[in-house]
Amino acid sequence: MNILAIDTSGIVASVAIGNEDKILGEITLNYKQNHSVTIMPMIDSLLKMLDMDIEEIDYFAFTKGPGSFTGLRIGASTVKAMAHSLDKKIVPISTLQAMAFNIVDNGRFIVPIIDAKAERVFAGIYKNENGKLEPVVEDYATDINELLTYILDNDIEPIFLGDGSIAYKDIINKHFKEENFAPMSLNMQKASSLLALSLQYIKDEKYVGYNNVEIEYLRKPQAQRELEEREGKQ
Repeated sequence: MNILAIDTSGIVASVAIGNEDKILGEITLNYKQNHSVTIMPMIDSLLKMLDMDIEEIDYFAFTKGPGSFTGLRIGASTVKAMAHSLDKKIVPISTLQAMAFNIVDNGRFIVPIIDAKAERVFAGIYKNENGKLEPVVEDYATDINELLTYILDNDIEPIFLGDGSIAYKDIINKHFKEENFAPMSLNMQKASSLLALSLQYIKDEKYVGYNNVEIEYLRKPQAQRELEEREGKQ
């Protein structure tokens, strides 16, 4: 069983191919959010380096959100096109849960954070119990200070990761130490983690057809929010 996983939910573009036994290959770029141009060449390059044809892929996994509106749409449209042409299934997975799967830590709570600008974040709180990643707090949109208040009030020992942990590191550092941050190698989206997590989803038959793919934004697009704000002032 071969799986192709892609993550285009943020500035990172990441592609991985693997199976039940191992990650066969991964390409990750953390430079400019130009996924509409880069993602297909990355997929093609990885397939060629692995001497594989796209027809050999059995499942397509992707991050369904939260994240960049444009990036999420590119990821969804890419896997839908491939799955449709090959009549294969798609495995949609939370961006935050896939990020949390970077961390193997049975002691601390894993807190992936995506920067939503102006001190707003997308966040979740997860616990890895013997390889099984479970949500303690479901993904939600919040303020970075509200998130930290919740963590402090509930006496949670966290490990932070994601671009939100970088953007708001000064705020987080008022309450937590450097050891509460994931190392650089594990801090951002990785298609290999998404692929590994998708194995659990496939085992539980949590996959969909190309025509049933949905994106989870957790908030309205900026253009829609601005329109509603203007209309509200009229």
